[in-house]
Amino acid sequence: MPGTHAGQDFSFTMNQDRLSIYYRTLNVAPGASAKEIKLAYRKLAFEFHPDRNTDADSEEKFKDITEAYEILTGERKAPAQASNPKNGSAGAQSGQTKSSTSSAYGPDAAGTRNANKTRQGFAGTGRKEQQANPGKDDKVARANQAYREQQAKASARKSNIHPGARRHKAKRPDSNAAGFIQCAVTGVVSAQPRLVEFKIVRGFFNSVRTEVVSAYLAPKGARRMALKASFKTWLRGFWGWRSFIPAWRAILGNMRGGTFPAEGNAKLLFTQATAFEKSGNRPLARAVLLQARDFIGTNRSALAEQIRTSIRRLEDGQPARRVRDEWHRVGMMVALLHLSPVFVVIFALLIAFGPGQGFLTRDLPAMVAEKGSQITRQVEQMIGEDRDPYYVDRDLLNMRNGAGVTNTIIRRLARFETVYISGDSKGIWVEIDTSIGETGFVNLDALVPGNGADARDTWCRKNSCD
Repeated sequence: MPGTHAGQDFSFTMNQDRLSIYYRTLNVAPGASAKEIKLAYRKLAFEFHPDRNTDADSEEKFKDITEAYEILTGERKAPAQASNPKNGSAGAQSGQTKSSTSSAYGPDAAGTRNANKTRQGFAGTGRKEQQANPGKDDKVARANQAYREQQAKASARKSNIHPGARRHKAKRPDSNAAGFIQCAVTGVVSAQPRLVEFKIVRGFFNSVRTEVVSAYLAPKGARRMALKASFKTWLRGFWGWRSFIPAWRAILGNMRGGTFPAEGNAKLLFTQATAFEKSGNRPLARAVLLQARDFIGTNRSALAEQIRTSIRRLEDGQPARRVRDEWHRVGMMVALLHLSPVFVVIFALLIAFGPGQGFLTRDLPAMVAEKGSQITRQVEQMIGEDRDPYYVDRDLLNMRNGAGVTNTIIRRLARFETVYISGDSKGIWVEIDTSIGETGFVNLDALVPGNGADARDTWCRKNSCD
């Protein structure tokens, strides 16, 4: 009927008006989806939580935000009247409309309670006075509890799926969902997990002990665990003559990636596939089951039949997806890391017994002193300190490049300049070296034994020198 339809539209409009204040509190449009309301609440709660915001009104804002979220998501019933304290006329109008349209019988019938509601609406006191006013401590505790619950839900929704699973465009499962098996080292949920076994060898004199460690691992976690097992073997496996060969076998086996028990890996992959299927990712579940089938081969066990049955159930007429195999063969860098102690030992042997022998054991101060003495002797030989000095007893003595007056003059030596005889005399000519390293020939009768500086001091004491 037209009247009924108009009454329904009016009731819906009135309800939207009652909740509009809560939409405005969260800064979302009326009729927003649950996802939009949650995102808006998280943003505002993070901004106005009293533990993070020290403003005086942050606590009240946080309470209003929490109240609006709980009412819009249905966790709390909305009060009978919802009005803005700043605009009491809206609440009065709403109260008048509801009183006029309510039935004489039923929950909205006239009575003490409804009269009180009407008076509150006319008075414009707002939604805060319509509710029971709990104590301040209770209100703060409820708001903090709601905030913690929302933060916990947000943390649970954070994806921790291995890249092998992320490559698929289908719906990704929740890493914290029940049934998923995580890597024991990295904690990720992988689309290609493996049960991997590594060996650690311990040896001492005549005894040897081999320890097998196993875990559910993703490719990255397996590489870390393999390297750890190899280093433990390096430290403990070579102290006995019987453990030498087993230790080497264990290190090489760990370097290649360990061993993969067929039945254990089939069980692991079947469990992981079941978890992916429950999460809604059927294509990825089928891809994981195909890995499990590769481990069981032609086995006819109960587990093998379950795996084959699950594969047939998940067939959808589309080509089966395969995750990229990240359990690749050992690379050069991985091999170098596992064998790094060998290179350390070889380097130490070269230092101790090879070309580097004595480098670390030589007395460094003695070596430096010896080298310094050699340099000093070379300098002394160059300047003639180990030979008897002579000085020039003539003004401007010609020093030539050969024995004879026909040779070129190199320069003229000043009186009292110190020189050193470097060769045998050739008649009246003798080969000399100056204090600055020059070499030439001068007249032998112009040289006098002694230091030129001392001779000049003596001459100056007898004669006044300027």
